[in-house]
Amino acid sequence: MEKMLVGCLLMLGQLFLVLPVDGRERPQARFPSRGRHVRMYPQTALLESSCENKRADLAFIIDSSRSVNTYHYAKVKEFILDILQFLDIGPDVTRVGLLQYGSTVKNEFSLKTFKRKSEVERAVKRMRHLSTGTMTGLAIQYALNIAFSEAEGARPLRENVPRIIMIVTDGRPQDSVAEVAAKARNTGILIFAIGVGQVDLNTLKAIGSEPHKDHVFLVANFSQIESLTSVFQNKLCSKSVPHLSLRPPSFCAQVHGQREMHHSLEDYTYIKHIITQIQK
Repeated sequence: MEKMLVGCLLMLGQLFLVLPVDGRERPQARFPSRGRHVRMYPQTALLESSCENKRADLAFIIDSSRSVNTYHYAKVKEFILDILQFLDIGPDVTRVGLLQYGSTVKNEFSLKTFKRKSEVERAVKRMRHLSTGTMTGLAIQYALNIAFSEAEGARPLRENVPRIIMIVTDGRPQDSVAEVAAKARNTGILIFAIGVGQVDLNTLKAIGSEPHKDHVFLVANFSQIESLTSVFQNKLCSKSVPHLSLRPPSFCAQVHGQREMHHSLEDYTYIKHIITQIQK
């Protein structure tokens, strides 16, 4: 009798496992949020649609501060690789750049660096953790003035190719983000802000585009970040992606030198001082 019962249970278990994902409701894991509301995004199968022939200039901005340990850093890289899977990457379709930041900003590769998806994937896998501070505002400033410049591979404004930032962070920035993020959005850049763990939600809202429900995301931990993959496939590949009118920033820095560059807070402060003097 016991053997028959075990056999029935095994058969039921196998039947349950072969049901399509949408055919059953998945229980959501619960994580302690210390009294804060954390929005959950159930993992679903990737959509059959892709971003085929989608033109966009996409820049990833990755928090590489010391609060992100080796395991968490690996999870972020996996998330980026998952996003790359459904993008149509190439000079005439989606161009991808990536910078990571701690106390400095490191340009891992520009929008013009790679022409094939396989090259981008290899570069992501080779990335090394900075393990320093959290200068989020400095990273956004770099993207605005440098990463999205034509010199670094962004297409001319007259082509009206969407410019998109996906920023992943796990902590409170050590600099101001609201003003520089607003400047970036005002030029027509669409910003998706992804917070992991005990991130201040108001800070994320100060970074992300509106409406916040479509552009600001908060997950409990780095193991949950992969649940956003299908969410972003919907958003990046959908025909309803907002097409914003692009405008040049008030100041564009001209950058020369090595492909991999580090820019510190002191550098940015010095440049800002020069701009102030010129405006006087």
